Amino acid sequence: MRTILSLILLLISTMLFAQEKPELGNNIFSITPMTIISNEPMDNNTDVAIGINYERIVSNGLIGIQLPVNLSLRNPGFFYFMPTIKLYPTKQGVVRYAVGPQFYFASGQVEHSRTESVWNGNQYIYTRYKHSDNHTQLGFMINNSLNVTISKTLYLGMDLGIGINYFDSASEDEETNNDSFDTTPISPSVKFSFAMGYRF
Repeated sequence: MRTILSLILLLISTMLFAQEKPELGNNIFSITPMTIISNEPMDNNTDVAIGINYERIVSNGLIGIQLPVNLSLRNPGFFYFMPTIKLYPTKQGVVRYAVGPQFYFASGQVEHSRTESVWNGNQYIYTRYKHSDNHTQLGFMINNSLNVTISKTLYLGMDLGIGINYFDSASEDEETNNDSFDTTPISPSVKFSFAMGYRF
């Protein structure tokens, strides 16, 4: 086991300090088979989504502009658009880290469910209630990403965003809509995604 870990660490360090590869393409198109997003209005405060990304590398490899779109699997019709500016301190190469601002926009219908119990004298009667409302959310994150270019055209990426959601349109209707579930206007937000795709 120790030998395997040593080999993996050696491989990663070799990739990290590999020479620059200027022949790498400046366009990255990828799919995201898994995105986990914390979202306070959702049941369990989390959402799972799939999506597509396009990234354009500019400024001699120092900056990337990424346009990811994700669709919720738990609430069909709810989507996320999170444009990101990625700053690459060491330009482009086989394995590269990037950090930068990520803007958060999400919109669609969220379905909530809750169960209430009533004692009828002999037993508890359980009733399940469902409620849907529309949400438009805005927020901001700091995105940390790891880009791995396995070959000249095969790309793998991981992103971790940490920030806040500072606006939720549903929270404005709480006082007038008695059926509305509680939402918090400002809430912490975390996003993790894994992507794979084609670099050209």
